[in-house]
Amino acid sequence: MEEVAQEVRDELLKAATDGFIDCGKAIVIARKLNIDPRVVGKACDLLHIRVRSCSLGLFD
Repeated sequence: MEEVAQEVRDELLKAATDGFIDCGKAIVIARKLNIDPRVVGKACDLLHIRVRSCSLGLFD
């Protein structure tokens, strides 16, 4: 099983509410950590966090 970097995990768990995170928050986390949004999306998958309110299709 793949692992999620600790700083990504911490940011996602802090930002998620009831297992969900808004697309905008996920993008902010990616920018803050200077990583590709797809890395954040994969981390969400691994942490069972669902991304919602995304019209860009970045987090399928």
